[in-house]
Amino acid sequence: MSSDMQRKARPSAPHGGSRGGLFRMLAVLTVWGAIPSVLCHAAPPTTATPAPAPKDSKTDLVARLAHAQSAQEAALIRQALEGLRLKPIRPATQLLVRRATRELGEEKPAEAIEDMGAALALQSDVAALWRMRAQTRLSGGDARGAISDLGEALQRDPEDAQSWQTLTSAEEAAGANDAALKAWEHVMALDPLTPGAVKTYDKLKLKAYGQPT
Repeated sequence: MSSDMQRKARPSAPHGGSRGGLFRMLAVLTVWGAIPSVLCHAAPPTTATPAPAPKDSKTDLVARLAHAQSAQEAALIRQALEGLRLKPIRPATQLLVRRATRELGEEKPAEAIEDMGAALALQSDVAALWRMRAQTRLSGGDARGAISDLGEALQRDPEDAQSWQTLTSAEEAAGANDAALKAWEHVMALDPLTPGAVKTYDKLKLKAYGQPT
């Protein structure tokens, strides 16, 4: 796996041009950096904040994330949640996801989307796979396709802040600023300490409704 996979970042709305295409792919790769103790066997970070206990359920972690007291605590909870969401992914599916990730790094979004489709054919019940394909589609400029995939993801896991965050970017890219704002409100409810949460909310509100008079 590349070093880009170890960083975290919010997916960005697509912009035109080859330079924009590279930035879109880097955005998706860094979003997927939240994934991988399951997919890349990354070691947990060293930190003074206690990590979530292995016995914590997804419901417990969702509640804890909504009430996290620090950015560090929130980051650990996000990591634990993503591990639970990816735990059902079987080895054959993992291989397809890894190949799609590599193809994104090589600026081959069509091939990556095809491999993510193959992964979904194996395990369509895993909400995170729908989110990953949405991120891949968004990197290739297919905002509408991303929105469709995110509908599937959120139907299966409506408490996934990452899916709502990706939906924000997809709706914004599609020019649906009011829908982007509503999606971001879900992000803030589920993960109030998301980096830049208030600034992003203010920006989206301005785009959706204009400058208050």
